[in-house]
Amino acid sequence: MLRLLLFFVPGVLLGQTLTWVIPERTRLLAGQRVDLILEARGFPLAAPLRITVNGEVWTSRFSAPEPVDLDCDGVADWRVRLNLTSFSGSTLLRAESGAAVTERKIEVIPLPADSKQKNIILFVGDGTGWAYRDAARIVAKSVPGPDGKPGLAEGFYRQLQNLDQMPVTGSVLTHSLRSLVPDSSSTASAWSTGNKTVDGASGVWPDGTDCHLAANFGPEGMPWAADNPRIETLWELLKRTRGYRTGVVTTAYVADATSAGEGSHTINRALSFEIARQYFENPLLEGKPSYDVLMGGGLEDFESGIRQDRRDLLSEFRARGYRVATTAKELRAIPANQPKILGLFRKPNKVATGPLGLNATANGNMDVAYDRLGLIRPGSEPLPEMGSWTDQPFLPEMTRRAIEALSSPDRKTPFVLLVEGASIDKQSHRNHAAGTIWDAIEFDQAVGVAREWISKRPDTLLLATADHDQTMSILGVADIGDADLQSREPIYEMVVESPIGRQRARVHADIVTNVRGPYNWSAREDPNSSGVPGPPRKKEQARALRGGFPDYQDANGDGYPENQEADGKGRLRIAVGFRTGEHAGSNVPVSAEGAGAWLFTGVMDQTDLMFKMAAALGDTRVEDELLRRIQANRRNPVTPGKAANGTPVRTQNRFGTR
Repeated sequence: MLRLLLFFVPGVLLGQTLTWVIPERTRLLAGQRVDLILEARGFPLAAPLRITVNGEVWTSRFSAPEPVDLDCDGVADWRVRLNLTSFSGSTLLRAESGAAVTERKIEVIPLPADSKQKNIILFVGDGTGWAYRDAARIVAKSVPGPDGKPGLAEGFYRQLQNLDQMPVTGSVLTHSLRSLVPDSSSTASAWSTGNKTVDGASGVWPDGTDCHLAANFGPEGMPWAADNPRIETLWELLKRTRGYRTGVVTTAYVADATSAGEGSHTINRALSFEIARQYFENPLLEGKPSYDVLMGGGLEDFESGIRQDRRDLLSEFRARGYRVATTAKELRAIPANQPKILGLFRKPNKVATGPLGLNATANGNMDVAYDRLGLIRPGSEPLPEMGSWTDQPFLPEMTRRAIEALSSPDRKTPFVLLVEGASIDKQSHRNHAAGTIWDAIEFDQAVGVAREWISKRPDTLLLATADHDQTMSILGVADIGDADLQSREPIYEMVVESPIGRQRARVHADIVTNVRGPYNWSAREDPNSSGVPGPPRKKEQARALRGGFPDYQDANGDGYPENQEADGKGRLRIAVGFRTGEHAGSNVPVSAEGAGAWLFTGVMDQTDLMFKMAAALGDTRVEDELLRRIQANRRNPVTPGKAANGTPVRTQNRFGTR
C-alpha cells in the first residue's frame, strides 16, 4: 500500500511544495502593481508547471524557472516570477506541478475616481501612542494664558492641542506580519502599501532567499536584498497613474524606516545607501525620483565621499531641477514656488563609510526640538552635540515649505505628503522624557501648520497617527526645582541582580520626573508580589508624586515651555515613567480632518489606512458636509478647550510662520 501511495502522490510524500510568496490576507487597489513569485521546493528544474489567474492560463507570462537555493539548506530548488503586474478585480492565483497545488486569493479594491483630485497629508508621530499625545498636551497647554491664569485648572484645559481639535479620531492596530510588536519599517509599509510585511522590510514581502542576505550581509549579499517581491506604494501609484506630486518630511535621516516606506523597496532597512539611490531612480517609477520634496537629516547617504559607489547624489538631484538646502537659512532662501526641494539638514559630526559599504557608520538624525530651542537638559539626559549643525529648521517650518512646494506649480496638481516627527520614538528608546515630550509638542505645532492650510482647501484630507506605541506612562506631578532637575551629578547608583546579569543605573535627582524601568520605583515594599521586599524607599520617592497640576512657563510665547523656574513658578512638572526602551504592541490613535475624514473612526487595522486614504479620493461631499454641520451645530456640546468650529490652534510660533 505504501508503494502505491508513493507512485500516485509523489509530490506529497517526497516533500515537493509550491509556495506563492504572498501573505494569505493580501489586499490591493485596482491597478496597484506587485511582483508575483512562485517558489518550488524539491522539484526537478524541468518539472511541468501550470499557472492560472482566475482560470486563465498565465504560465507563459512568468519567467523561466530559475535555479535557487531556498532556505539555505543546500537543496536545488527553483522559482518563477512575474514583475509589476496588477489586477482590476479580486483574483485567484493557482499553480500546479504534478500532485502539488497551491492557491492564493487577492482581494482587489477599486480606486475611486473623482473629477476634482484631492490632496493627502499624513502625519506620523513615531512611537506617539496615546500617552505621548497626553504628555505633550499637559506640558504645552498648562502654561498661563494672557490673563495670567493657568492653562490647566480644575481638570480642564483652556485650549487643547491641534491633534485634539481634529474632528474624527479612531484607533489603529499595528501588529506586523510575524510580530505582535512591530518596527517602523513594517508599519510604514502597512499604511503605504495596504499590506503587512516583516519587521525591517520596506515595500517588499519576505521570500525563501532572505537567509542568504542574513548569512552574507555585505556587498555579496546585495542580490538577495533586491530579489524580494515588491508592492507598489500609494505614493508611487498616485504619481504613476494620476500625476500626483509626492513628498516626505522627517526629523530623522531621510533614508530611515518611515521615510523609506513610501518610496523604496528593500528587505533590510539598514541599506541606507541603496534606499537613497532608489529615491533618485525609483525602480517602480521608470527610474524617476520617488519624491518631489524630501527634507530631513542624513546628508551622509547622498555624499560621494561617504557612499561606497562614490555617486554624488546631491549633484544628480540638482541636475534634475532640485534646489538643495543644508541649513534653515538656505531653505528660507528658496522661493515659495520652487517645485522640487531636497533639504538635508544634518550629518553626524564623525562619519565614514560603513565597514561593509552598505551604509554610513552613523546616521544624521536632526537634533531634537529641546536642544534646538537651547533649553537646559535634565541632569540624566545627555547634553547636545550639534557641532556645526546649529541652523536646522523646525518641523513646522519644513511642513509649511513642503506644502508650498508641492502645491505651487499650478495650484491644481494634487499631492500626497508624509510628515514624520521621528525623535519622539528615538528619545523614548533612550528614556529621555524632555527630549521625547518637546518633540511631541513640535509635532503638534506642525499639525497646526497643515490644519491652517487645509482650512482654505476643502479638497485635502489631513491625518495624524503613529506607527507604533512606546511604553511611557504618565505618573503625576513632581515638585522639583531647577537645581535638582539640572544636576548632572548622580545621587546614588542602583544595582539590580537579574537572570541576565548585573544591571547598574546611575540615578540623578531628576528621577522624580523621569522614572526608568530598572529603578524598581514603587511606593510599596513588595512591588512585584514575589514575597521579597524591594529596595528601601529613598527621600526622592517620598516627594515624587503629588496632586495638583503642572505650572510650566512659556516666557517667549513660542508654544514651547522653557522647563525652568520663573517668578516662583515652574517647579511643578509632569512625572512620567518608562517601562522599557522598546516599542509596544498597543493600539495607537489616528485623527482626521478634511475630505473623507469620517472614514477614520472606530478601530481599524494599520493596512486600512491606505485603503481609506484611497476611498477619500472619491466623492465624499455629502458625508463631509454632514460632518461640518455637526461641528457647526451650536446645540451640540463642545468640550472645554475645543474650538466650537474646530479652527486651528494659533500660537506665536516663529518657526512655522513667515
